[in-house]
Amino acid sequence: MHGTLPRPRIARQHGSVLLIVLAVITLLAFAVATTVLTSSQYDQALANRSGLLKARRMAERGIAMAAHPVVTAMDPLLEFQSEDGSEGYRAIMTTEESRLNINMLLNDQNAPQLEQIFQNFRMQPGAAQGLVAALMDWVDEDALKRRPDSAEALDYKQNGFPNRPFNRRFRSMQEIDMVAGIEKLNAAYPGWRQLFTVYGSGQLDVNEANAEVIAAVTGANPVMAQRLIQRRDGRDGIRHTKDDQPITAPQEAMQLLGLPQNHPAASLLAIQGQTLRIESIGWYGEQAIGVAILTQGKGSQQMQILFREEFMPKR
Repeated sequence: MHGTLPRPRIARQHGSVLLIVLAVITLLAFAVATTVLTSSQYDQALANRSGLLKARRMAERGIAMAAHPVVTAMDPLLEFQSEDGSEGYRAIMTTEESRLNINMLLNDQNAPQLEQIFQNFRMQPGAAQGLVAALMDWVDEDALKRRPDSAEALDYKQNGFPNRPFNRRFRSMQEIDMVAGIEKLNAAYPGWRQLFTVYGSGQLDVNEANAEVIAAVTGANPVMAQRLIQRRDGRDGIRHTKDDQPITAPQEAMQLLGLPQNHPAASLLAIQGQTLRIESIGWYGEQAIGVAILTQGKGSQQMQILFREEFMPKR
């Protein structure tokens, strides 16, 4: 009798060992599954990165092709696709003057025209004048307010921004969002950023700008601006094709817009921009990336790249 008493204790020990073994097996299985999943995710991330690098290489190839001295905006070399369609690029050439360089308008001579453009955006005259004054106070070197509703260093400091304004030209469109009063323009015309740039000559290239920009800058009826585009781009409605009929003079543009030749906006128009913009979208498999550059002096030894950026395109 006494010799049989320890057996249940031994059985319990065996059961505990079995539970421990099962727990270890479960943990090992979980670790293996996690490792496999992590490895799979790593492999996928590596494949995506490799594909993105190859897509970028294709985009850069498009940039190089468009920057070649003899390549024009209508050149078929601006598009390439491999035989199986797995990789390729598509590049376009335009001018940065398809938008207005806002820096070039922030002076006493051109300020009234910028005020008028803001009024074309349905801003009230007083609000437009106040915002132009705030923009000019941001870029000038003094600390004197041009108008009571403008803003200078003391105003920004009181609102918690002691290092504003920067007292220099705008270097990015994002910087303009820091200017006091810009929310009024956002409310009046949310898409205003598409009409401006911080590069270019300050004139509008009527052979590259779209109808919305032309109408907003000149104050022309949008229907008339669209008619100008239709005449300019030819019967196929596509820019940079053989049936294009480019505008040959600012006066011709004013006539097509139904505006008088002495209209103040006439001085803002040009028929060819000076700053080349190249955008190239490259793809490899499912990966795609866009590269854009601004350059001057194409075809000469003095060619300069003013700006470069990458963007995620919609294919």
